[in-house]
Amino acid sequence: MSIETKITDAAYVRAALPKRPKDANKSTFGRVLLVCGSGDMRGAAALSVLGALRCGAGLVTLASTREVIDALSQSIYEAMYFDIERGDLLAKAAGMNAVGFGCGLGRTDEGSVRLAALLGQSGAPLVIDADGLNLLSETPSLLKCAARPVVLTPHPLEFSRLCGKSVAEIQSARVESALRFAKEAFNPAYGGVLLLKGAGTVITDGARVLINPTGSSALSKGGSGDTLCGMICAFIAEGASPFDAAVIAAYIHGLAAERCAKVYSDYGVLASDVAAEAAKVICTLTAGEETNA
Repeated sequence: MSIETKITDAAYVRAALPKRPKDANKSTFGRVLLVCGSGDMRGAAALSVLGALRCGAGLVTLASTREVIDALSQSIYEAMYFDIERGDLLAKAAGMNAVGFGCGLGRTDEGSVRLAALLGQSGAPLVIDADGLNLLSETPSLLKCAARPVVLTPHPLEFSRLCGKSVAEIQSARVESALRFAKEAFNPAYGGVLLLKGAGTVITDGARVLINPTGSSALSKGGSGDTLCGMICAFIAEGASPFDAAVIAAYIHGLAAERCAKVYSDYGVLASDVAAEAAKVICTLTAGEETNA
């Protein structure tokens, strides 16, 4: 049976967006753990943290090296920090509502071990991005044995490494390629979501397909994906399903970039601009206004 491909719209996002009860506290909106950053890519960690914070996660913890923590803690006061080289990562992850892995992490043996351990641990959904995807492509069979729901957020080259198809093959049949992978690659006991980036981002869990209509070339800049990873984690932690969290985040992320481009042009938008503007898009959505007004 064929699966209908639909376009995400503001009504879907507004309905799926986790609500904010007036009697809530920080625990109501979940705990996010982001395993991100390295000495050469501290900014990726910062952007993923900002994405999660700006989209409403109650508590956000960055698990990284001491040098990354020392750098970020001087300017991002709202996050908490966990020294990944000294603490028990699995014990830390066990208390979380969403875990993000890979932004600016680098491709190291330690990273491979940590990813395998997280995939093998039952618990909250795991969002894998950037170097996490590159590490996963070295042992893709880990995905089939995952003991938790998984969200993958590759661009076409990263997806090529995961699925074995060329970028040209993927781009010529984006929906079909993403749908087949989502049907076959994840552990059916826990399920998973594939978010294939690019113009008309494809989001599928193997049973549903939504195409994201927002965004522009303003997002063709380093750091955009890191911000998106943090945003997805935030919406999962707040109670959205992994599929809906990916749909919500992609829509808001793209619309925030469009709005920023009206000020800075597609040339001048920064990923940090998008994180801040995403909060304003949410303000519009929750007010029930038209998002393109």
